[in-house]
Amino acid sequence: MLTTLKAWDSKGLSEYHAAPVQTWPEAKKFNHYYQRLEDKEGNNYYVSHPPFAFIANYGLIQLFGLSVNQATLQWFLIFIFLAGALLLAWIIKQSSQQTEQRYVQLSMLAAMVFYLLNPVNLFAHSQHNFSEIWGQFFLITTLAAWTLYLQSDRVFIVRLLLFLSVALLAATDWMGLTFVAALFIIYFRQFKKAHIRYGVILVAASALVTYGAVAFQYLSIGGFDALYRALGIRYLERSGFFGSHYTDMGYDVLNPETWLLVLKQIHNILSGPGYIVVALAVMCFVFARKKCGPIDLSVQKIALWTALLFFVAVLSASSIHYIYTARFTPFIALAGAALFAKSIEVFKKPGIVIGVFIFLMHLAAFWSTGIYHKSIPEPAIKQAQLNATALFIKENKIDAIPLTNDFVESDIIYLSYKSERNLVWIK
Repeated sequence: MLTTLKAWDSKGLSEYHAAPVQTWPEAKKFNHYYQRLEDKEGNNYYVSHPPFAFIANYGLIQLFGLSVNQATLQWFLIFIFLAGALLLAWIIKQSSQQTEQRYVQLSMLAAMVFYLLNPVNLFAHSQHNFSEIWGQFFLITTLAAWTLYLQSDRVFIVRLLLFLSVALLAATDWMGLTFVAALFIIYFRQFKKAHIRYGVILVAASALVTYGAVAFQYLSIGGFDALYRALGIRYLERSGFFGSHYTDMGYDVLNPETWLLVLKQIHNILSGPGYIVVALAVMCFVFARKKCGPIDLSVQKIALWTALLFFVAVLSASSIHYIYTARFTPFIALAGAALFAKSIEVFKKPGIVIGVFIFLMHLAAFWSTGIYHKSIPEPAIKQAQLNATALFIKENKIDAIPLTNDFVESDIIYLSYKSERNLVWIK
């Protein structure tokens, strides 16, 4: 992210097709550790995601005159983290069937707590300002827009909000595709209802127009064949459906270790408050099933299917990358709040339910923050070595470095950023 933002800040957005460039402007061209999509000047572009997360960060930096550094990006993350939690609370308020206002407010608070205390979310929204996290935020705004669309009679405004929100999601993340698919899965039996049918068509049209614009933008860099190759290779690596030879670290769908990693990822996303949601589900649907039904979980299903379809589509990458499971946290928060609301309703002593919930959330908070602190790497000898190496590379304008036992292949990403040089390994 910072490489792109600094290049844009130096040369301007239009110089690079408003696309995420990964080439330092004052260093050697046609020289990059991972060639994705190159233009005729030798600039390398990151096209694994649509570009809006980069554009949003750059726009905010320019608008407020901020410095291009990690601290600035972290402040943006904190803002969208809190805004996402508030939107989830609003969705619960709009969806609630509770009659007592204090219980509605408690359910809203529960949604925020489930979201804010998830350890994967804590890590992602403090360390990883990238397309996945912005996409997660726009997924929440789109869920809110869909909720408003189903309830409001202000036709033009809600349709416009829904169209724009889906466009932002699609311009940021490929989850726009899985959101459309999720709506078809959940509402295909209700297409006879004009309001539902029109809403799904509107969402699909917004995604189609946006992805068409992104395709046109990326095609302007190097043409169809180059873009097809770049995206095709990236999907081969991330999906896991084409054999271990093409996947990240050999984790394809036929590798048992892949599924062990998937189980670990499930544990990661349920750690802390997630397991409380599981406990609420067990309590509600097993021990008090007759009392707990029915619950309208339409918005929760959309959140789940959107995240699940994406997770499966890039299974190899999903099994490896810690932050990929963060996409499930809107579902966990919404489902947890709905189950909490139902638990208060069906049990004769809601005060006990609330008291137990508060106690468990304190435990979850300690658990989550403990996981978060362990996930943040402490400065070590290796970091000092990388910084010293990057300084040497920058001062001597080096373009290629030997892959010795002191480095791993991924170190070149940090070295390239820190030295502001376009680097390749000498093997």
